[in-house]
Amino acid sequence: MKTLLLTGMLLAVSGAGAVKVGVLIPLSGGGSVSGQAAKNGYELALDEINKAGGVLGKPLEVVYGDDASAAAKAVPEFVKLVTVDKVDFMAGGVSSAVSVALSGPAKQYNTFMAWIGAAATPVEDAFADHKYFFHYHPWSYYNFEAILGFFKTLKSKEGARNIAIAYEDGPFGSAGIDATVNAFKKAGFNVVLTEKFKTGSGNFGPLVSKAKAAKPDILYWVGYDTDALPLATEVKQQNLKLGLIYGTPPSWPVGFEKNPLSNDIAGLSLWLPTSPNRESRVFVDAYKKKFGNVTEEYFAPLAYVNLKSLAAAINKAGSVDKDKVAAELAKTNMPSPFGTLTFSKSLKSQYQGFKAGNWLHFQFLDNARVPVYPIKFAKKTVVWGK
Repeated sequence: MKTLLLTGMLLAVSGAGAVKVGVLIPLSGGGSVSGQAAKNGYELALDEINKAGGVLGKPLEVVYGDDASAAAKAVPEFVKLVTVDKVDFMAGGVSSAVSVALSGPAKQYNTFMAWIGAAATPVEDAFADHKYFFHYHPWSYYNFEAILGFFKTLKSKEGARNIAIAYEDGPFGSAGIDATVNAFKKAGFNVVLTEKFKTGSGNFGPLVSKAKAAKPDILYWVGYDTDALPLATEVKQQNLKLGLIYGTPPSWPVGFEKNPLSNDIAGLSLWLPTSPNRESRVFVDAYKKKFGNVTEEYFAPLAYVNLKSLAAAINKAGSVDKDKVAAELAKTNMPSPFGTLTFSKSLKSQYQGFKAGNWLHFQFLDNARVPVYPIKFAKKTVVWGK
């Protein structure tokens, strides 16, 4: 009888389904540069996880969904992954507006969320009471903390005083804009213009005309990759004289660094392939071996770290029990291309990964993204236009 019971238990275990992770990212639409980079990162991580034995003794499965950076597409796609594909965990997430829209169904289905993007504070507000929400990307206030530190250096070294702010009218650009203005003023800057725009519209003529009249030292714009080239084109056409254009899109247009209009434009990144730490070098080598090239989009290594850390937590938990996996993921202390990944409290969320100290600043110089700040990461000094 004992032999029959043991045999039955072994059969039950061997017949158990593989662990499934649903990944919802923009594979089309305005955020597809970030989404495609993230997918490559997930695919590389999946290869390595399964080569090392998989999760709970079986190959891990990843089921992709395309949110197209649109809430109307994302919500039904999310529900399908959870209820039809029956994924055990959800990962991904790039757009803040999409993520806010997903907070309702995520709570309805009590979904475990390991989220790589969506930095706007309305996302943090929406998921503040969700106990299975792990956020890897720094929140926007961490981003701004890093930017303000860089701008203070420019004020000291280059005499930068006047800032014009251009921001997209969705949650990514608009959330906290008043706090941003106040923080700049408190730091001794003059905010000479605050102007919102509709991302993807390509219509920057009136905005740049106002900026030209305001005579800023820095044009600080918060938008997406689709806005980079139209804005740079308009600045060139109107001959707007600036010390620096500084942008914060999650990703930049493919090939933007090869366009002369990108020259000297600066931005923020969690990572570049020139990052010197060991884990970054290992990632770059593995990525190049699999895909034949090297990406500069940090969503690739971020997705890679996302899936690797989640898989490790599931294996340590020994099951897909959400409470057990959450407890293990919360204890993560993992070397990564960005530095060590740990989770701690942010202003409102329980499990926040990377923070302000993980950011670096670059300029498009010599057809590449070149780190210029902090000094310990810098390959060249900042090119100041005035």
